[in-house]
Parts: sequence; C-alpha cells; structure tokens
Amino acid sequence: MAAGKAIPRDRLPALQQTYDTLCSYFGFYDDEKHFMRQILDGDFVKPFFKEYRRSYLEPTLQLEDINCDELLRLCRTTNAFALTKYAGSSTSNKEGWTALDHAARFVVRVLRFSWENDGEWTYGRFDPDNDQNFESDTEFHQVWAILRYLQAEWEAANLEQWELGTLSETFTSMLSSRL
Repeated sequence: MAAGKAIPRDRLPALQQTYDTLCSYFGFYDDEKHFMRQILDGDFVKPFFKEYRRSYLEPTLQLEDINCDELLRLCRTTNAFALTKYAGSSTSNKEGWTALDHAARFVVRVLRFSWENDGEWTYGRFDPDNDQNFESDTEFHQVWAILRYLQAEWEAANLEQWELGTLSETFTSMLSSRL
C-alpha cells in the first residue's frame, strides 16, 4: 500500500474474504492467519512489491489483472529466471515493459531471493517441465497469488473505482485444485 493511504472500510469485507482464501491456500487457518501477513510484510516479499508498486502500479493508468498461466508461459518461454532483465538486482530502464514483464520480475526476484537466503520458498529452481512433485509450480503459484493479493490491496486503497473482480474466485479455484 502507498504510505498514508488507508483502505476504505466498505472495501475491507471483500479483501478479508480474499485474504482468508489466500491463507487457506498457504495452509494457515484461524489463529495462524497472522503468519500470512508476516510473509506479505517480510523481507522476502515487501521490497520486491515496493519495486513493483513504484515501477508498475503507481505510474500506470490502466492496470491489468495478471493471469497466472500467461505469466508462467512468459517465464518458461523467455527463461526468465536466467535473464538479467528479470533476475538482476537493478533494472533502470523499464520503458516498454508490459504488466507481465513487471509481474515476472516480481516473481523471479522473490523466488530467487528466497532460494538464496533460506526464505519461505526453498525448492531452489524453476523447472516445471522436470519437477515430479510440482514443487516448482507450487512456489510459482504461491508467489503469483501473493502478488495478486497485494495488488488488490493497493488498488483498494488507491483507486477511486475499485472492484475486487474475480480474484477471490480465482483463489478459491486454486485452493480446490490443490486438494
């Protein structure tokens, strides 16, 4: 969220429902839900969302929903985890970047930083085609879900016209496919 911007009270119930679903997806229930907030506000996510917010959310007039399948396809076809554009510690020129480019950078940076620093995600590589236990896919989907939730929070606090849309349904679908 941008500093000093509070989420209007009438938007909180919709966000809470989505947050609860996100918590369930991560396996946090009832008195464990605060662990999800610790992840969202922690060193393995927060600095990368701050960059995403500054380089994409704040300057963009028409925000896009980031489709997980499209993002996964982009990361596979471009070998995003090996490209400096996405994996490098700094990228000064993001002119011409799409919403998917910004999202790919967020996911790549979060996962790589976590892998390198014993963080929340520890599988250690992005290799969805050779991953028998789907750990790579799970980590990718979890970080995408975090990005989508944090973007929804930011939009709720900063956009006059706001609608949560189908994010809660998407999370519910992800949760049911995991079971």
